Amino acid sequence: MGIASVSRESCENLLTKGGADGEGMGRAITIVIGGARESLHALPYSLRLVLKRRKGFIKLAIRTGADLVPVLAFGENDLYEQVRPDQHPFIHKLQMLVKQTMGFTIPLFHARGVFNYDVGLMPYRRPLNIIVGSPIQVVQERDRSKIDDEYINHLHEKYVLELERLWEQWKDVYAKNRTSELEIIA
Repeated sequence: MGIASVSRESCENLLTKGGADGEGMGRAITIVIGGARESLHALPYSLRLVLKRRKGFIKLAIRTGADLVPVLAFGENDLYEQVRPDQHPFIHKLQMLVKQTMGFTIPLFHARGVFNYDVGLMPYRRPLNIIVGSPIQVVQERDRSKIDDEYINHLHEKYVLELERLWEQWKDVYAKNRTSELEIIA
């Protein structure tokens, strides 16, 4: 199925070996940025992305020469209901402690059952729409010491701007019931 670790080494290997030229040409990977912290912010009808300080994927693109393609999923957070941190602060503190100690967290969520619609682990039957943005071309630099912070920040800014453009263009079509606007956080 092509599932692999999201470690730097694994991603570089996938993007630099194989493909049309044996050096990664034509290969692509999908990285779901955010992870443990973002999972705790996944509330229905809202979209909060933990992205401001996430720049490792930009550095990876520069080292491998892979273009960045912003993708936005409308409705992803609507598939499950989660215990809200503002309503259950003790549970949230416990989740953050687990995250700090073990590097991951376990969101407490529920949705529908197989034979009922009230409680279970099956996702709710709600639409999920994936929008693919314009590719951002990257100039390859394999030597990590030569990767300029200014260039990293420039590409990161372009990536965020493309996500915001996608949100503005499609929010009234695919996020009609939203309770907030797109929020890009730490």
